[in-house]
Amino acid sequence: MPPPPTPPAHGPDPVLTITALASDGDGIARTADGRVVFVEGAVPGDRVVLGDVTRRRKVLRGRIARLVEASPDRVEPSCRHFGACGGCIWQHVRYATQLEAKQRNLRGALERIGGLRLEGEVGIVASPDPLRYRARARVVEAEGGVGYRRRGSHEAMRVESCPVLVPAAQAALAALGRVVAVEQAGAAKAARGAVRERGWTITAGSTGPARVFPNALPAREGTLELPREGSRPIPHSDSPASAQEVTLEVLGEQLRVGGPGFVQGNALLWARFAEAVRDRCLAGMDTESGGSARSPRRFVELYAGIGFLTLPIARAGLVGVAVESDRQAAADLAFNLERAGLAMSVRAIAARVESERALAGWLVDADVLLVDPPRIGLEQRVCEAIAKHGPKAVVYVSCDPATLARDLARLTASGYRLTSIVAFDLFPQTPHVEAIVRLER
Repeated sequence: MPPPPTPPAHGPDPVLTITALASDGDGIARTADGRVVFVEGAVPGDRVVLGDVTRRRKVLRGRIARLVEASPDRVEPSCRHFGACGGCIWQHVRYATQLEAKQRNLRGALERIGGLRLEGEVGIVASPDPLRYRARARVVEAEGGVGYRRRGSHEAMRVESCPVLVPAAQAALAALGRVVAVEQAGAAKAARGAVRERGWTITAGSTGPARVFPNALPAREGTLELPREGSRPIPHSDSPASAQEVTLEVLGEQLRVGGPGFVQGNALLWARFAEAVRDRCLAGMDTESGGSARSPRRFVELYAGIGFLTLPIARAGLVGVAVESDRQAAADLAFNLERAGLAMSVRAIAARVESERALAGWLVDADVLLVDPPRIGLEQRVCEAIAKHGPKAVVYVSCDPATLARDLARLTASGYRLTSIVAFDLFPQTPHVEAIVRLER
């Protein structure tokens, strides 16, 4: 929360009104001479006096020195670590206001960076609960346990509870913290200082306890086992096989997660999100003769992960190719297809999308292309391959409006047109927003 009021030093300080929230989470205001200033911790409707104003690369940034009048959209944060923790920087913002900001920022990026003209509002699917939704969290070792990074810093801070985690992940966070704290208490500081920082990914499935996977452990250590309630901590195992798998259930499909790789974070929206992507992949496409529609038959999926989106599409009758570069995720993808009886419908390939020579051939044979790239978006060579060899329809799943807009500008320049867009709030209490876009040509 903002610091307590401080009296002005030399006459009245200018009072600024916060008008919007930027894509990085800061509030936006304008000075008397029209300059834009980004204000950390501000809420639309706040009237503030600024302090610590800095200018970097023509951008003004400041902090609230005095909150003259609080916005009606300012609420009490749910977490005692708010302000220090670098995770949920919008916990002080009313949830409806968060959704409005995400819609506006997504639209702004597509129009400003992508050069697109959007008709009507960009719809957004809200999380059923803005708390207790997150099934996956990356934590690091901190003094006295585990936790997250401090805001604006690489320093780790201990966190014993996190209100956005689903209950199973919350229980795993607390248990992991206890194990690490006991271990730290029994270890010599000199020995602990000789190894690199440790990190873990906590992943919760649809049922049962969450699992803890090591991100980067020193070579002398293996997987950290979690104790059951009331038992003593279990020491590290020398066998990496001691890491248990997690099972997600999405639209009736069972999905194994065998490592710390990417999983859609909002467990409350798994089914609805997968359904939205599937339906856009299955949508009929206009043919060149008379505008009659036909259903797609073959698909290519790039950045397929464990098959979160792959299996529902294949179950609906499409056949094709799914490509994933991460070894563990690719192994999970193949396993999940085999267990579901869909291995004959979808060929799972472990390869880097950006270096795969067969990409052009796959694209030529496909009716629809599904891409779900990391935050950096598509490499230019991938966009060029899609532009040259891509199918009539592309479904693009994005977690970053800026890189999405950049890639859409490239694809629309090659003849694709935007036919639908919907946003999903997979990360309440943060500025992040997910988008599902369909393009046709």
